[in-house]
Amino acid sequence: MSGLFNTFNVAKRGMQAQQTSLHVVSHNIANANTEGYSVQRANLKTTTPFGMPSLTTSAEPGQIGTGVKVDSITRSRDEFLDFYIRKETSTLENYKAREQFLSQIETVFTEPSDTGIGTLLTRFWDAWQGLATNPESSTSRELVRSNALALCEGVRHNYTQLEDIESSVSDLMQNQVFEVSSMLKQIADLNEQIKAVTIGGKNPNDLMDRRDLLLDKISERLSIKTKPTDYNGIELYGYEEYTDENGMTKTREVKLITDTKIEKVMYFISDAVITDPNNNTINKKDFPKTINFPITVKFKGYINGDFNNQFESQEVTINDSKELQNYFQVDKDNPNKILNIMPHIFYGTGENKNPNVNLEGESGIKPVKFANGSFKGLEALSDEINKYKNQLNKLAKGIAIAVNTIHNDGSNNEGVPFGNFFDNVAEISDVPAKNLKLVADIENGKLDKINAGKAGSKAGNGERALLIGQLRNTRFNITQLNDRNDFIGSLKGVNLDLTNLKMTSNASGATLEGYYKGTISELGVSNQEAKRMVKNQENLVDQLVIRRESVSGVSIDEEMTNMLQFQRAYEANAKMISVIDQLLDVVVNGLLRR
Repeated sequence: MSGLFNTFNVAKRGMQAQQTSLHVVSHNIANANTEGYSVQRANLKTTTPFGMPSLTTSAEPGQIGTGVKVDSITRSRDEFLDFYIRKETSTLENYKAREQFLSQIETVFTEPSDTGIGTLLTRFWDAWQGLATNPESSTSRELVRSNALALCEGVRHNYTQLEDIESSVSDLMQNQVFEVSSMLKQIADLNEQIKAVTIGGKNPNDLMDRRDLLLDKISERLSIKTKPTDYNGIELYGYEEYTDENGMTKTREVKLITDTKIEKVMYFISDAVITDPNNNTINKKDFPKTINFPITVKFKGYINGDFNNQFESQEVTINDSKELQNYFQVDKDNPNKILNIMPHIFYGTGENKNPNVNLEGESGIKPVKFANGSFKGLEALSDEINKYKNQLNKLAKGIAIAVNTIHNDGSNNEGVPFGNFFDNVAEISDVPAKNLKLVADIENGKLDKINAGKAGSKAGNGERALLIGQLRNTRFNITQLNDRNDFIGSLKGVNLDLTNLKMTSNASGATLEGYYKGTISELGVSNQEAKRMVKNQENLVDQLVIRRESVSGVSIDEEMTNMLQFQRAYEANAKMISVIDQLLDVVVNGLLRR
């Protein structure tokens, strides 16, 4: 039954509950600017009342309340919004990774500009046409030489810059692998702490906030989903792409974490050591490289992207170009030509310094193609960089073969046969863009080595120079060009008549300038698309984040209102205790005086 002492306890419980609520408000205000923090609420509940009928308790007019207690302290969180934000963040980071570096690639080509390859090509053809009108002029010959040197330097410089960007992409990917691996370990550790606190009967709100923040960060790198387990633990899954038996690209889940156990370890591939049938060794630095089958490959890199944790895989035997594409990016026009390692990240079932490479089974390591996130964006970007490098190589090879085919004929005024204009290493190399240069004599200023006319003419009658200048508008099959016979065969009609100096275009081919402009146009479209997608995704993610902040964010105004509410309730309960104290004084001391 109730009494003054019981009423005293009610007020005491009230003070304690309001004090706890004030503590929660204080915690919210303190973390108003903490990243990933979710606002917390003290949930109040009435305690068990008096007046429950029983054999020894008579019925009373009604149940007498015994006060209030803090039933739980919970955080405000919308799991659906979390899932949706992480999903759209993965898409955003995919496009942001591409857009960032595509803008750099556009800067490399600097088109249109006075220093771009397009302008250098125009000046090169103009110089040859100028030589055709005045073949005996040393000034015209020097213009051909100087513009050719500028063109070679421009092509080589652009190719080197693309290699530098490719290296930056690889370094960034390795750093992100290290970052994600570290976060996976932190999530596994947090799962252990969260489960321990939950088993103890409490809500680990701050720990779950830290875990959710890590999940948000990981979603920037790869597409993820979570599944709850007992005691607030989670299973974490990533998504990867695969090709089914019908050649369709699909996605599937890959379990990354089960509570406190990390299921997949990330292996970053930094190099591939290839041994060809002639026992030659080929490394990543040698790419692009045309190879003969069968080959054996050892992959080298870093476990979890950690420089201090290196590995070297067991040998993999590759017998044909179809198998080759499981591990490398290849030239679509020459599937035996390796452009780059692709993909750069493998999944493993554990940390192993000498793992087996297994495409199908669960043991060992195997390549992973991420379905979304910055990992997918960087892999796609690496693929695009190699595409532009490959197109630059084909442009350089086309220039060298076309010009040399026409130039290398006849003799000078001493009867000595003319040689090439460009060094023929650009014709036979897998990386002609790095090797495009003039033959040594012409590069060193021997202008009489420039062939401007028909065979047997002294300084040249200008007809051969005119024919080289006409390459500006001559169409031929640049993408399938392997040697001079391919160049001659790709022309139409009378083809190339070096005796009468005649040449006819192939309408189905492309000019060198047109091929280059097509590359630049493709780059521009890709970059604009990436910028557009980044802008759209940023707007979408921003809206979702605002919605989540309205649910989980700390509102200072709201917290101040709550603070005043709990303060007044605390003061009222304190006043109640004061009143009860006076009543007890009357009962104890007042009755004695009477």
